[in-house]
Amino acid sequence: MSGKESAKESAKENNVVLETDPAGYVYRIGTEEEGMQWIGRETEPVEQPYPIDIEHIEHFVEGIQDPNPLYWSEEFGKQTRWGGRIAPWGVIVLTGEHNVWRPEWLEAPKETPTLFMTVPLPGNRLLATDYEVECFQPLRPGDRVSKSEQLMSIVPKTFRVGVGHQVTVKAFFRNQRGELCITDSRTIFRYKFGTGAGYKPAA
Repeated sequence: MSGKESAKESAKENNVVLETDPAGYVYRIGTEEEGMQWIGRETEPVEQPYPIDIEHIEHFVEGIQDPNPLYWSEEFGKQTRWGGRIAPWGVIVLTGEHNVWRPEWLEAPKETPTLFMTVPLPGNRLLATDYEVECFQPLRPGDRVSKSEQLMSIVPKTFRVGVGHQVTVKAFFRNQRGELCITDSRTIFRYKFGTGAGYKPAA
């Protein structure tokens, strides 16, 4: 049973209403009042399945064509205040599980739901609107990353695309020693499909 199927079975047992969008994202549906009660809620840290390694670092900086020698050379890094090679903050995206093809005989990886979708709200679609990153100390080859989230705010909004809420979630990325390395604060617009000013239902 996949992570999404398991979540749906659990939801049925607890009378939770779920909706799935065309991209396969599953949303917990509820009222604005229910969602507001979740503000401040934090998730438990979850260790990401893949460690930081040199291949991750080089693959990432190749993609963005970043020539910073701190990402390419251990010898150069030893001559700096960092004492060795470090990873760019964006490499954290490669430490998590991704929805990629797997053989049928291989059990699907368990997915960790995000507060953007698990907070009960009327919306069943989302759009990213804002993103802010803070770096406190670098990640290095060999580090294991753990991620947790906190729901920061929910603000009712109406845009042309629909009626919904601006939802801000802050993610915390720590190394295996529990040291905070990176935070990212994302705001998405979670809205109800079909409520936008320009929406026209299919004939």
